[in-house]
Amino acid sequence: MRSVSSLAFYVSCSLVAFLLAVTASATTMTYQWSDIDCGQSRIVAQPGSACEATNVVTMEGNIGEFRKWSTDGETSEGYVHVFLWEAQNSFSYLMVDEITADFLKWVHVNGQFVTRFSPVARYHDVDYTTFRDDKEQRACAGFRRTGSARRGGYDWIMGGILCAPAGKNLNQDQFFRFVDSVRLQQVSQPNSLSTR
Repeated sequence: MRSVSSLAFYVSCSLVAFLLAVTASATTMTYQWSDIDCGQSRIVAQPGSACEATNVVTMEGNIGEFRKWSTDGETSEGYVHVFLWEAQNSFSYLMVDEITADFLKWVHVNGQFVTRFSPVARYHDVDYTTFRDDKEQRACAGFRRTGSARRGGYDWIMGGILCAPAGKNLNQDQFFRFVDSVRLQQVSQPNSLSTR
């Protein structure tokens, strides 16, 4: 009788392990970008910007759910890029693991070509730095802003980059106006975005 109970327990545990493995492999763990209408973006887009969003990515044992949003384009002030990485439920949070310069290299489309980072400074609720985009020959500045504290991390992390047109300088007032203009908006049904 004891061996039958042990066998049943072993089979039950094996079945549970198999089902967990199948469920884990069925979760989406890869971000896939799609163009979206800017009215559906969590980021209020600058005039002249295009917008993108990813699917919701599930990880951390199907508890962590995350999505990325992006707007970028040429505006009257120069090249603008705003990026948002957002937790999708109250159990999820994002960590700030890298220094601001490394974060901005990761966010910027020409990140591998950026140099000459200034020391990090504060403006209101953002860390910011100036740098040079050597590929496009542009003077740039970028910021990192975090959302509300959650479970040792944040509910979202945002990055913004403004690069002056080639051959032009970027002044601090321009950059601060850019930072002040970057806002989030609520979107209805964020899990079912239509592509354009």
